[in-house]
Amino acid sequence: MDIEDIVSQFEEVFEGTPWYGLSILKSVEAIPVKFWDQRSKGVAHTIAELIVHVIDWRVFVIEKLKENQSYSISMNSEMDWRKDVSVTNEAEKIEGIKQLKKTQGEIIQLLSKKPDSWMSEFVLGKDYKNEYMMQGILQHDIYHLGQINLLFATLKDK
Repeated sequence: MDIEDIVSQFEEVFEGTPWYGLSILKSVEAIPVKFWDQRSKGVAHTIAELIVHVIDWRVFVIEKLKENQSYSISMNSEMDWRKDVSVTNEAEKIEGIKQLKKTQGEIIQLLSKKPDSWMSEFVLGKDYKNEYMMQGILQHDIYHLGQINLLFATLKDK
């Protein structure tokens, strides 16, 4: 896989027409803010919490793209799942979407400057390669997008 391929995948998943359904941007824009903080029985996180989680892991990738060796997120920590996440009005929803767009722009910009050989190098401070990280963040985005859309479908049908 080369840089052009991974950039294309990021664009498709984020704002394109992926084969599995709506892109991240189209999905979150379409969810009315009144659902962002609602909980469904048996579900651990709200839509807002899931979106912030996605943003935080995208920031992890951005830091690695910037060659920040020391930046890390520990699983199940406050950096992994922030506490007290709340989106209760349209301005907060717009800000969340703005942050998603910002991470998308930064990832594309930083990634586009990397040579293809970067993909086979190890992530600074980690024991896995950059290609694994980039595929992983795409999978992470898609995984949580499925949760977001399922949660919305459940909540709106109540």
